[in-house]
Amino acid sequence: MTEYVCTRWYRAPELLCSWTDYGKASDVWSIGSIFAEILRRKPIFPGKNTQHQLQLVISCLGSPDKEVLQRVPNNKCRKFIESLPGTSGRPLEEMAPSSADAMDILRKTLVFNPDKRIAVEQALGHPYVAVLHCPEDEPSRPPLELGDFEFERRKIDVQALRQEIILEALRYHPERRKKYFEEQTKNGKTYSVMDYRILAPGELQYTSDEED
Repeated sequence: MTEYVCTRWYRAPELLCSWTDYGKASDVWSIGSIFAEILRRKPIFPGKNTQHQLQLVISCLGSPDKEVLQRVPNNKCRKFIESLPGTSGRPLEEMAPSSADAMDILRKTLVFNPDKRIAVEQALGHPYVAVLHCPEDEPSRPPLELGDFEFERRKIDVQALRQEIILEALRYHPERRKKYFEEQTKNGKTYSVMDYRILAPGELQYTSDEED
């Protein structure tokens, strides 16, 4: 998966730390950040760059456990976190005061370790949203085909990205899609994202403004 996910203020710690593998828990973090913003009427982690973002998160939630730090693949990022003064964090009630149920679900979404965050299914059954919970109207689906996101695993250029956008648009026009491929074959310019090399471990597909 891509390591660059916007917007910074709502990025989960595993994304800030350049983990190359992440799951639904990253979205749970974003939900928690937005929920905190609703409660306090302003962003809870308005980082100016990646390092500042991590500082804000850690100053609030406390220093991450060693087992979590060992999972950070980026040495520079790991050393930066280790260089920060150890802290136990601050009570979330000081940051976004609200009812007991609201604080409980907020604490369970804003957890540094993604493995310990509340799951979406559990969150939907939480007392805070009990009046809105409707199991028969909360469908789920199997994971998307990863092949549709192959371009995120490869070091593509601008031209390849344009081709991906064109192919995505042509999905809604089967006849034009067929004609497009016929013309490519005829001109000997068949495009395939598989022709581009796979990104090396830890290599970024896109560079954010704070990485330089």
